[in-house]
Amino acid sequence: MAAFDKIQGVMDKTVAPIASKVANSKIIDALMGGMMCTLPILLGVSVIAILINFPIPGLSEWIASSGLKDMGNAILSVTMNMMGIYIAFFVGLRWGKACGLSGYNGGVITGAVFLSFIPLQSFEDIPMASFINTSYMGSSGIFVALVLGLIVPKVTAILLSKLELKLPEMVPPMVASSLSPIFGAIVLFSVVWLAKWGLTFTPWGNLFDMINTLLGTPISYVGSSPFAYIVVCTLQSVFWFFGVHPNVMLNFYAPVIMALGAANTEAIIAGEALPYGAWAIVALGTAIGGQGNALGISLSLFFAKSERFKAIRGIAFVPSFFNISEPLMFGLPVVLNPTYFIPFVLNIPICGAIVQLLYSLGLGAGYNPTIQLPWVLPQPVIAFMQGGGGCLIISLVVLVVSVLMYTPFTLMADRQALKEEAEEAALAE
Repeated sequence: MAAFDKIQGVMDKTVAPIASKVANSKIIDALMGGMMCTLPILLGVSVIAILINFPIPGLSEWIASSGLKDMGNAILSVTMNMMGIYIAFFVGLRWGKACGLSGYNGGVITGAVFLSFIPLQSFEDIPMASFINTSYMGSSGIFVALVLGLIVPKVTAILLSKLELKLPEMVPPMVASSLSPIFGAIVLFSVVWLAKWGLTFTPWGNLFDMINTLLGTPISYVGSSPFAYIVVCTLQSVFWFFGVHPNVMLNFYAPVIMALGAANTEAIIAGEALPYGAWAIVALGTAIGGQGNALGISLSLFFAKSERFKAIRGIAFVPSFFNISEPLMFGLPVVLNPTYFIPFVLNIPICGAIVQLLYSLGLGAGYNPTIQLPWVLPQPVIAFMQGGGGCLIISLVVLVVSVLMYTPFTLMADRQALKEEAEEAALAE
């Protein structure tokens, strides 16, 4: 721990002041607080995600045959896979209060604007019916939700300051608070209407496809080298830090992944050397617990002493152990938390370089791409099953390196949390 203390001392003088100023921003508070409000949803359904995908002989078959898997997937579809709408509401709610909006106006209006931008689709055999494509509410919509969560409440507050409906004092407060935003809401949704119409004349057609395409198009041009994969994953970490789910960019890189995976599979079936073995091992060793080897963050929390970090550790460790990192990303949070920006972004290039070095030394030579396992299995288990002891060693080395990278930053944040808890305790006495 002496080495950590020295590193922490340096960071307390350099990184901590900057992180503290950024963290004290009202905008950052609204974003982080809004995302943390989704924690009960994420934790509530994470157990379902693990159970319906966990490969226990007999149990998985029974869950599927009994209909529990279908029901579980249905619940996941409207919770974990639709986080965009929840984030839009909570961020809009918190930022709306900071902007002076009363009640739930900030959250409700932001959520309505978010839904308004989603394109509707029609049933061919039912002319009068239409449906919302819920894929826009999931990973494709989180970044849009964050942006709208900051823009909509601020615009609404400005409009209300100019167009607020003044009602007589005899009107009950509950009725007055509901009616006062009417004129401002009319202007706001008229702008949304025109903006949505204008987007139909663009190559993308809607706000969600425009943002996701502009962010993801560069990924489609990345090649098949291990370095290219590291670049892609590093960009995913950068965007994930700002609230863009890694799956958004992964969708554009998916054709490359499928092509290289198929080439490796064909080679091993033919008894030939893997043409993209180094690429596959890098991919295997850079997703332990989720994007940015997030399991390392969960393990670093075991060095924390503050009650806040102990609580987060208790609820986020198990999901991240099974590669579900959203409770950690939104609960700690890591997203938009300046303390974790440096290690979260640098983790992939550093660990990727280590994986390449270990692979060049002969570890991972037994990797077999024909062995496909459920994604909720702990990553070291997947590594061992697919590549034996060599891949397991690579996985464990990456995990240790990740813990060492994240721990100094966790200790820095933990020290600040301890200070805040001591101040709150002193005020309570």
